[in-house]
Amino acid sequence: MSLIRQHLIDPEVCIRCNTCEETCPVGAVTHGDMNYVVDVSKCEYCMDCISPCPTGAIDNWRTVTTPYSLEEQLEWDELPEEQEIDESVEVGTPDDEATELLEIAHAGQGGGVTAPPTASQPRVHMYTRQSPARAVVAGNFRITDAESESDTHHIVLDFGSTAFPVLEGQSIGVTPPGTDDQGRPHRMRLYTVCSPR
Repeated sequence: MSLIRQHLIDPEVCIRCNTCEETCPVGAVTHGDMNYVVDVSKCEYCMDCISPCPTGAIDNWRTVTTPYSLEEQLEWDELPEEQEIDESVEVGTPDDEATELLEIAHAGQGGGVTAPPTASQPRVHMYTRQSPARAVVAGNFRITDAESESDTHHIVLDFGSTAFPVLEGQSIGVTPPGTDDQGRPHRMRLYTVCSPR
């Protein structure tokens, strides 16, 4: 008997944005009425889907003797618990090329990104002013009327390959680079994460 590490998507954290399905180069990700799922027979462990996932729902793995079927995954409300493993059984791993890609994908990230276990317990304080996640402003759109006294903007941030698993409704503290008129670092501005849908 051998074990494999099966790639799974957490249905509690997934916001059904379709990013993973659009990103997967081999068509291993599909979806039904409820869930997005990974086909274990197609997944090549390329990790292309990990970084673009806005919540980290895609970065989940279970060591199993018998892979969960697509039918099982499509009906889940939550991920199954990790199975107890007989330590004498060898865990199957991706081939050398896939292993190298995994190492590259996780380089500088402190290992694979762990998704929030539930939507009520998102990860917080992942980045700080001293150790920030760097992003490029890909869009800045005023959403309040020009005549309005309030000035609310929709800011689109491109984090590139940096893992940034967040849930809609969370807040992000954005610190612009450089200094203000007084030569002091800019104060942090707080934004609410909206749905990529």
